[in-house]
Amino acid sequence: MAACTYPHMRVADAFMAEAMACEQAVTFAIELGCRSVQVEGDSLSVIKKLVSAAPDKSILSPIIRDISSKKGFFESLTFSFVGRCGNGAAHALCKEGLHHNNPRYWMEEAPKVVVQAAGKDLGS
Repeated sequence: MAACTYPHMRVADAFMAEAMACEQAVTFAIELGCRSVQVEGDSLSVIKKLVSAAPDKSILSPIIRDISSKKGFFESLTFSFVGRCGNGAAHALCKEGLHHNNPRYWMEEAPKVVVQAAGKDLGS
């Protein structure tokens, strides 16, 4: 298990925040040398943009293109929608990240509140 948080200031909206989180997750997976990754998110519109073959023309297009350009680093990179009730660990990690001004990384562990939320996610 690995976890990370990246502070982002002045994010335009929730869609931008979700797209940036996906971008950071993919970048972190590359840095860790992961070959097969499944990214889950609770923004259906962002997930649809990531799985679509059509070029994105929204404000998110630079982020979507950057993520797509990194697919070659993986044997398998998939994106799937998970409703908010099954995504508590991500939200707990996001809240933890608000306490830090710099990126934070956890290897083979995660903050206790995130581990507890992940356990609840698995039960739902």
